[in-house]
Amino acid sequence: MNELLHELIETFERLSVVYDDLLDTAKAKQQYLISGNIEGLETLLYQEKNQAEIAMLLENKRQNIMEYFCKEHHIKDTFTMKSLMNTIDRLHSNKLGVLVDRLKQSIKQLQDLNETNATLTHYSLDITEDIVKIFCSSSFQNPIYQHSGKMQGNELPMVLIDTEI
Repeated sequence: MNELLHELIETFERLSVVYDDLLDTAKAKQQYLISGNIEGLETLLYQEKNQAEIAMLLENKRQNIMEYFCKEHHIKDTFTMKSLMNTIDRLHSNKLGVLVDRLKQSIKQLQDLNETNATLTHYSLDITEDIVKIFCSSSFQNPIYQHSGKMQGNELPMVLIDTEI
């Protein structure tokens, strides 16, 4: 049991580091969104994807450890981290409690930042759509830029206003 607890604690420590890194990436992404630094944003998106994959692998490992623990102790009911912390010694329980709390806090901050970043992206797309409408005819029915951030097609279905300045 002691070996499983050490492996679980190590996994939580690594998860905590990865989520802290994801939080730093989200903060930097927010600054790039505000400043319009597309090259920096592209790099961060690649970095964020890699960090998310590592977090997923660590979460799978955590779940496997919990499943093995349940099998080893013949636990068939739903077993949570709270249940585990109530059944183990105080030292390991305190360590896990601190790590779980830290992880929850990082995840909450990450969710808040991602919501803000999504809002910034949404507003940016709205502004881009409005700017395109200024230079296109009033029959502008199918905008190229959708709120998802994906492009609908490669062609504008209308003619841009031809003016001389």
